[in-house]
Amino acid sequence: MLRKSTIKSPCIDVCIQREGICTGCLRTTEEVAQWESYSESQKAEVLENIKKRRPTQDYYGNPQ
Repeated sequence: MLRKSTIKSPCIDVCIQREGICTGCLRTTEEVAQWESYSESQKAEVLENIKKRRPTQDYYGNPQ
């Protein structure tokens, strides 16, 4: 039985790649492609990387 992930995808359906980074969710092309296969800890790491790429907003685009 597959367990559903507790970590929500940061995708906001604005999928435009610039220099290997999606302008919508700020994930790399690899992170987008591999998201479903990542473990919870890998997904958490991706979300932390997004915060570094977008320092004034959280990974869902909300002001911090």
